[in-house]
Amino acid sequence: MAIDRTKYMDEREVKQLRKAVIAWNDADLFKGRLQGPLTWLVVDVALGTGLRVGELAELKVKDIDFKRKAVKVVRLKKKKKVSETLGISDDLVVHLKDYLDGRTTGYLFMGKRGRLHREGLQRIWTNAIKRAGLPKELSIHSARHTMGFLLLKKTKNLRQVQKQLGHSSPAVTANIYADVSFDEMREGVNGLYQ
Repeated sequence: MAIDRTKYMDEREVKQLRKAVIAWNDADLFKGRLQGPLTWLVVDVALGTGLRVGELAELKVKDIDFKRKAVKVVRLKKKKKVSETLGISDDLVVHLKDYLDGRTTGYLFMGKRGRLHREGLQRIWTNAIKRAGLPKELSIHSARHTMGFLLLKKTKNLRQVQKQLGHSSPAVTANIYADVSFDEMREGVNGLYQ
């Protein structure tokens, strides 16, 4: 089962999305609004962790370990809840610290009316995708696929991608993310016999 290209973003699209939400963040910060900063946080955490939307919705501030640059996530594995610790980037650590501004309790994603659930996170993502001018088919789950695809492309480490995404085995990860892209095929055949 190869990953459907309409379900993840390439590097150009990620940059386009990040640029759009950072601009929104900056404008709303200047005006004292919360929507831009919250949108930027949702996009950055989704792309930076590869978590499922349900896992994102369950994140609490206490799950972030700023010293270790890690986040603790509870995943359902074989019908059991399992706690796993995932590494996060230096940039995401800084973003989280800035956004939380000393807050140490509660759920990570909070809106005006309280905690954000799956539907609220999806709505925020959809607005970000629209603002960035990207295809509407890119759901918040596409952030997970994007992270998996680009992490594998960068590291060539299937086991790392498997652990980051919480797949039951490297075979599952390989079936989804280890497909060869058209660009890789074209690059591979160019100059093959020279």
